[in-house]
Amino acid sequence: MPIDNARLAPMQPGVSVEELKAALGTSWKEPSLQAEGHLHIEEFGTRITADGRLGEVHFCAPFELPPIHGVRMGMPAEELYRLYPGVERISDEREKYGWTMLKANLSDTLTLGVGIREDVVRIISLTDPTAVYPERPYKYADPSLTEAYDLTMTDPVDLARRPDSGWCYGRPQGIDAWRWPVSTTNGMPLRHAFTVKLPPQYRTLGEEYVAISLFVDEQWETPPAGGNVDTGGARRADPRRFDMEFMDNHYVLFWLTEEEFAAPLGAPPAIEGAPVPGWLSKSPLDYFGEFNLPRTVAEKTSLSPGGLAVNELLAVARPSRGWKNLPGTEALDYGWPIEITLRDGDPNVGKPAREFRHENEFSGYIAAYSEEGQALGLERFRDWHAHLGGTMFPMQGYPDFSPFYIEISEIFGGFNFGDGVAQIDLKEMKLEWAC
Repeated sequence: MPIDNARLAPMQPGVSVEELKAALGTSWKEPSLQAEGHLHIEEFGTRITADGRLGEVHFCAPFELPPIHGVRMGMPAEELYRLYPGVERISDEREKYGWTMLKANLSDTLTLGVGIREDVVRIISLTDPTAVYPERPYKYADPSLTEAYDLTMTDPVDLARRPDSGWCYGRPQGIDAWRWPVSTTNGMPLRHAFTVKLPPQYRTLGEEYVAISLFVDEQWETPPAGGNVDTGGARRADPRRFDMEFMDNHYVLFWLTEEEFAAPLGAPPAIEGAPVPGWLSKSPLDYFGEFNLPRTVAEKTSLSPGGLAVNELLAVARPSRGWKNLPGTEALDYGWPIEITLRDGDPNVGKPAREFRHENEFSGYIAAYSEEGQALGLERFRDWHAHLGGTMFPMQGYPDFSPFYIEISEIFGGFNFGDGVAQIDLKEMKLEWAC
């Protein structure tokens, strides 16, 4: 059923949302939690209160409607001023686009709003200033979160000597073959990307769950055709497993206890009838490609003065054939240790990042490349493999995440984000990436 403008025209504060649904027909869509009740469809906008009524209605030209409290669409500005001589001009960002925004208080529970452009009324609105609206999650700063951390990988080591804070690549601990996630599209085991032991403030599932392990589906090769695998039973049996889908990619995150974090290393299952994934059958170099892998200290310094000596000193700690060239099954015995460093002086700790300035006013978040962010030099926090909390650096829009998040580069676990970065919300268990 199309929009019924004749039924929309009488809408005003206090009308039930059911009447609005009937007028909008198939154009009705439930506002998201982040919308805080706002809904815009073509030339009509509204805001729905927490108890399911309209708190605001907005009509924009060329919406045709009868006069509202004497004001009609297309009315000359001088006529409006004669009708409401005490109308008040309000500050609005739309002024830069040639708009003049006005309001007149009709009663304690009703305000008339008017938008004028080119000396003609083009917006008419009615608002109940006493209305109470639903609030989006993580609108304000969280005072319990006071620290941000930078995560950096160091040269690969044999996982027989377990890095204290976790590692990238290699095998995870506490995830055996039965628990190891399997792709629902090709039947192959997912690849372990990283396991990291979180600082206490980021243990959002409870203090007893100290670490997270992230697995990822095939991103580097076109997987061979395979039958769908029903992993529903495994998902239901593991309440600390979280499956996340984004951009046709499947990710699985596990929360680990201290005991699991110290447990023996797991191994991917051998699945009868399923193809062997490239990360298991090829060397890291052949699977990921040279430019998609992290560089060791020796590789970074080999062309600098003394570089040869550095290579010789580090050779003892590296796999004899070099991690990148090891067969896939042998490479799994090595991981790139994660060093966690407290970040100093980040003003955005505990403040959820949002796309627009007005959305950040309640938390005080400062975007890195805003005028204020540049004055504070926030771009200095840009150099990391991954980080927990603080200033976010998305490639495109800011996801509606809590301040309890980890932001990861492609190199941090061997991802393919199209030269982009990803964020994982550790409270909502959501993942997004952009390039």
